Parts: sequence; C-alpha cells; structure tokens
Amino acid sequence: MRYVVGVDGGGTKTAATVLGEDLGAVASATSGPANHRSVGMEEASANIATAITTALRSVNVPLESVAAICMCLSGFDTDLDLPVPQGTVRQLGYSGTAIFENDVVGAWAGATGGQAGLVVIAGTGSTGLGMNEQGRLWRTDGWDYLLGDAGSGYDIGRKGIRAVMQALDGRAGPTLLARELKAAYGVEDAEAMRRLWDSTTFGKFEVAAFAQRVSAMADEGDVTARDILSQAGQDLGRQGAAIVAKLGMGDAAFPVSTVGSVFKSGQWVTEPFRRLIAQAAPRATFRAPLHAPEVGAAILALRRLRDGDTGSWTLGTGQRRIQRSLRIDEIAHV
Repeated sequence: MRYVVGVDGGGTKTAATVLGEDLGAVASATSGPANHRSVGMEEASANIATAITTALRSVNVPLESVAAICMCLSGFDTDLDLPVPQGTVRQLGYSGTAIFENDVVGAWAGATGGQAGLVVIAGTGSTGLGMNEQGRLWRTDGWDYLLGDAGSGYDIGRKGIRAVMQALDGRAGPTLLARELKAAYGVEDAEAMRRLWDSTTFGKFEVAAFAQRVSAMADEGDVTARDILSQAGQDLGRQGAAIVAKLGMGDAAFPVSTVGSVFKSGQWVTEPFRRLIAQAAPRATFRAPLHAPEVGAAILALRRLRDGDTGSWTLGTGQRRIQRSLRIDEIAHV
C-alpha cells in the first residue's frame, strides 16, 4: 500500500498523520512549533521532521513507501518561507513528492473534505479560507500580528493588557483583568508592567497566552473582557463575510467551520461571528470540521497526486491559486 503524510504545523505545535491510500488513518505524532517567525528556520524544519519521523516509525512505515508529503505550515506565505519545508525534506532525505501550503489550506481541507465551504482559524494568529463551487479560493488576514491577525489570541491578549494599563493610569474604569495581569506577570502597577516589557523577551506567545485569562474573566462577568471577545468575534466574522463576498457565495449553501483556541471562548466570540456570517450568507450552515487539519493535509496529498497538482496553491505554482489581496489601484479611490 502507498502512504501519504499530512502535516499541520502551527505556532505552538506540529502534528503529522500517516494516511493509507484507502483513506485509513494509520498513525499520528506531534512535536514543537513549525513557524519560523517563532523559533527560527532550523528549529522549525527539525520539528516538522521529528513529527513525520515519529509518526512513520510508530507503525513501521518506511519513508520509501510515502508517495507524497503535504506540509501545511503557519507562516508559510511567500517564497521567502520555502527554506523551512525544504529544510525538512533535506533532513528526512526524502525524494518523493512534497507539497507546501499555508496551514489554513489543511484546515480548510479537513473542515470541508476539500469541497466548497470556508474555515476560519483563530489561535495565536488568525486567517480564513474559502472555496466556491467553481473552485475559486480566497483567503483573508494571516498578515501576522503587526499587520493583521484580527480576532486572534494575540489580538485579544494585547487588548486585555492594554485595558488594564488604561485602568491603571486613569483612562478607564476597573476591570477584573487587572487581577489577572498581576497573577500572570507578578506586577503591581503599570510602571512595573512597562519594566517587565522592557527587560524580558516578552513576545507574541506571552501576549497571546493572556487571551485565556480574558476568556475566564468574561465568564465571570467582566464587561471589559466580554467587549474584547465580542470584538474578536466580529473581526473573525468579517473575515468570513469578506470571503463570501469575494467568491460570490451570498446565495449559496455551504458549510462554515472554525478551528483554534479563540473559538473555545464560547458565546462571547461565536455569537457575533455567526451573526455576521449569517447576514452575508443566509444559507450557510455551521458545523464542526470533518477532520483534523493534519488529516486534511493528508487528504490533499492524495487528491493532488491523483490530479497531478503538486505545486503550491499558496505560492501560485499549482493548478489553483489562492487569492488574498486586491491591487492598491483597485481601491485607492473614495
């Protein structure tokens, strides 16, 4: 039997699944982050290789029996990101077909089975991808935390921290998030928080981790926390609505799925998210993903082998191209 490997490489972990050509899942394994913006290119490549190797060894499937590997990786957006998956291929010593995509592609394939529909991801970052019945693809956000990632864990965490800073210097009223800031970082006031920020490697993941505390305080009734999560839900809903508009899916019936920790915040996020999607596409239905993203990546590997489509949709080298931006000249008018 021939096998394929699907990889979902995120900012916090990498998951790999070995799939038989009969679509039977054989084994899975996890390792560390695959986003080079978080851990560097060499470590990201090594983590992906570890997940793949561990999954294959667990069922004694030799690398030579693998017909294709589909790596769907967080932070894989342009040809500048190619060294990460290419480094993995070299470390494995793999000479078969290797397909490289952004992680949202595997999430979409897992959620929809590779059919028309859309998925929105909101973990440390955020992005969305949809495909219409004609096979056109449109992606939103995923521009990383400085340029985008609206509604992401980072966005929520940053807004939560900023809300406490505003309360501490008198610009806003009290919030339970202040208690959580002290518990999380051991600070007593805004000046101590600034000192912590300046004196340590306080980065994207440390900020994103605070989103869990925002969610907890929303459940305890904190109005500020609820407002932050509601705004995140609206931002994520706008991603889905934009995909609907760009692909002309407003009158179509299709599934919508969500992936990522932010959606575990419950109604504070999901209600505004669903409301905006329903306004844009009244016939859309909300459902859980059919498969995990790494399984989606493996299913993509099988189908792309069958179709002879082994280029990258993300980079525009495959039979399809994921569109994600208009030209400035198209919108530079009032």
